[in-house]
Amino acid sequence: MAHPAATNPRSHLLLGSLLATGILLAVMADTGKANEGMAGSCRLVVPPNNSELQPKRINTSQVAGKNAGGCLSPSDAIYGADGCPIKLCGANAGVIPLPAP
Repeated sequence: MAHPAATNPRSHLLLGSLLATGILLAVMADTGKANEGMAGSCRLVVPPNNSELQPKRINTSQVAGKNAGGCLSPSDAIYGADGCPIKLCGANAGVIPLPAP
């Protein structure tokens, strides 16, 4: 008998979001702390009361690859040439579909 979470579409969405977040964190960790040594700050693309959710600035040499890779989650962002996030991907973007159980 299947576990109830295995048939719940919301659990698939949650798992997909968690996987996407893990992938994003792994990519950011692999950049050698991409935020270090970059001067200046970026304008907020999230409401000021949610500033802790602001996507991190990335190294300018990583922008093309990051944008070409698309959105990993709705909280991911599209980046400008300066490495700053310019807009969030949005609620319908970046959800990784999981294979059927």
